[in-house]
Amino acid sequence: MTGRIHALLVGIDQYAYDVGPLYGCVNDVDQVHGYLRSCGDPRALAVEILKDGDATRDNVIRAFRRHLGQAQAGDVALFHYSGHGARWSSAAAFREFYTDGKDEGLVCFDSRRPGGYDLADKELAVLIQEVAARGVHLAVTLDCCHSGSGTRNADAFRGLRSRVTHEVFDERPLETYLDGHFARQKELGLPLSIPAGRHILLAACERTQQAKETPD
Repeated sequence: MTGRIHALLVGIDQYAYDVGPLYGCVNDVDQVHGYLRSCGDPRALAVEILKDGDATRDNVIRAFRRHLGQAQAGDVALFHYSGHGARWSSAAAFREFYTDGKDEGLVCFDSRRPGGYDLADKELAVLIQEVAARGVHLAVTLDCCHSGSGTRNADAFRGLRSRVTHEVFDERPLETYLDGHFARQKELGLPLSIPAGRHILLAACERTQQAKETPD
């Protein structure tokens, strides 16, 4: 495949105490970065890395649009995320699409601070569509849980930890999704729609399952 590779690699271990730390996500990012550097001409590789405190919600969104948005037709764009995944009670307007009333989202470094929000699946869909519309080959790898809570089981005795933090049950306002993207649709009298940009997704688990990590 010709063209450049534009990669955005996000790994978060150092979450706030009420979210819970992880131990293998930064290592994941370093491993993916090393793999990409071994895959061909380094001059064709453009990588941006956000770790721990740099991986705020705004920074992830900005890097997705600015860095991956530089990819042209025929290029590869890769978004890799290692960190907590979680559920949040979604805005009521989305229940026509998802009757369970839940977002499955990526927990950014500051997502659970006052006034913060996870990067919801609906928002990621918009970001994907924006990049995919440029005719790039887009791959998304999510190494996180998309379930609501963890349970104690035999995995604890094998040193495995779930990449999941607590579910939020307060309904999320529609206007908080990706700078008001969906609220503007409503204001214009348009039907609410969630885009489906062309991409391939590699996920650690299904939306109701947990992803596990070892200490390294």
